[in-house]
Amino acid sequence: MVTSRLVCLFCSPSFLGLLFFGVGLTLQGVEDETAVKLYQRGMKLIADGEVEEALDRFTTVANKYRRSETCGVALWELYRIHEYLGDNEAAFEALNRLVTEQPGHFAKAHVAQFQLTKRLLGAGKNERRTLEVQSKSNTLPPEVLVAMLQNVIKNGPQTEEGIQAHYYLALAQEKAGDKKEAISTHEDFAENYPKHELADDAGYQVAYIAYKDWKAMCGDSPHQRNATAVSLAWFLARYPESDKAALARSCLVEVRTAEQRELMSLASYYEQRGDTKAAQVYYQQMALKFPQLMEQEGVLKEKILKALDETTQTERVGATR
Repeated sequence: MVTSRLVCLFCSPSFLGLLFFGVGLTLQGVEDETAVKLYQRGMKLIADGEVEEALDRFTTVANKYRRSETCGVALWELYRIHEYLGDNEAAFEALNRLVTEQPGHFAKAHVAQFQLTKRLLGAGKNERRTLEVQSKSNTLPPEVLVAMLQNVIKNGPQTEEGIQAHYYLALAQEKAGDKKEAISTHEDFAENYPKHELADDAGYQVAYIAYKDWKAMCGDSPHQRNATAVSLAWFLARYPESDKAALARSCLVEVRTAEQRELMSLASYYEQRGDTKAAQVYYQQMALKFPQLMEQEGVLKEKILKALDETTQTERVGATR
């Protein structure tokens, strides 16, 4: 009777559950102990200058003992070693695992992820937290940086790093040659976060991209020039107190000067051809767009006044008819 009761007890679901749970704890303990020993060996290898050997130990811990508490600290060492060796994609991936697999490390790893991407984009601080020598290039294709920043946003869309990542994503998109997408991202940022400290920078970038495109055309595109002037004027109207306002004004002066120079060139061209009516049209445009020319003494002022006077007379004759 006693034997049968013991058999029933050992075979009961509750007992089997406790048995397997106990075995699991034992296995977990062994696993944790093994992971710790591997981690300690890795740290000793780093102290001995055997960085790549240490990398193998930490990789084993991170991949084989994912359930151990040591996995998180091993991933941090993987991030530092990969960054030191110049393998920035692997460094980012180590941080990404910390963000997505190790809840206790999320905040710190997400910040490090964002800062790493900013440094690679050339927008972050230059100082390094690891050893000074790298064995690989520190540069990555802009398309890779775009993907990294999109990952940062996905991991923490409402964090400060996730919000700022939108701005830097637009910079990366421009570097990747996707200017339309970059402008759209900048505009979305300025619209969605109007009080953010980077909102005016995003607005400025929208205008500055147009300005750079116009400069690349050597000023030969009136349409691009006008679009640039509108973008710069919009930025100055919306962010008059921005620290980028002085730069925007300088760019706008250059654009407006180019327009004035073009109008003068066209007026002179038609004058030389003897087409005074066509020349008057451009002088009139100068008077309308650049009224400050009326305050400067000289031949140009006289020609503008003459064009305006003849236009007035023509209008009067037309009215009397």
